[in-house]
Amino acid sequence: MSNTVLITGANKGIGFEIARQLGQKGWTILLGARNKERGLAAVQKLQAEGVTVEWVPIDLNDLETIHAAADKIANVHPELRVLVNNAGIPGDMDTEPLDTKTADLKATLDVNVIGNFELIKTFTPILERNHGRIINMTIPANSNRFFHPFAYYTSKTALNQMTKMFGKSFKSQHIPVDIFGVVPGGVTTDLNNHMDNRFMRSVEDGAGSVVKLILDNHHHQGKTVVRFGGLKLVKKVITGH
Repeated sequence: MSNTVLITGANKGIGFEIARQLGQKGWTILLGARNKERGLAAVQKLQAEGVTVEWVPIDLNDLETIHAAADKIANVHPELRVLVNNAGIPGDMDTEPLDTKTADLKATLDVNVIGNFELIKTFTPILERNHGRIINMTIPANSNRFFHPFAYYTSKTALNQMTKMFGKSFKSQHIPVDIFGVVPGGVTTDLNNHMDNRFMRSVEDGAGSVVKLILDNHHHQGKTVVRFGGLKLVKKVITGH
């Protein structure tokens, strides 16, 4: 049985790099992306590197695409072992709370919270059969003076609590799925307009931290695991501790 992973939002950024690194280790990659053209372009890049990969249409704003993907994967890839909930949107990162538009906050919550909630619910039955894992890409709960986008932080704080609650529920119900959040630290991507300073990590480094957790043999049930590559100064700046 092959190792198979579904990664949402994997046509670019850290999601694409996680797909590449796992693919180079022999994993079968199900590359989730909402846009067909960009999804297939990413598939072609990985296939050129020898990765076994296919595009799966998933749009976190369209819950029916999540259900359709689960139905297909249950039939074609019942061996699915890992779901990486990487897809998300930043919302307006430059406004103060009182200046945030309700529509922007709602749009951010719809993707980063409701979309991921639906993915967790829908794919748990498949992963349960394989004693699988769900990894939610996230950020620390505490904002800081360097990075404090209101809508984005609100949505990720909700995601962190949701991860914790699912973990408690899985444990009490003896559901053999390990769900946890991963904080890779500040990673330079288009989500943050390619922010680049001494506290930021490369996409390769950030993805490498996630891959190590995917492959480890430890249970992280309900936790939010911080992996900054040992950069204590970065941890202090980002978390405020």
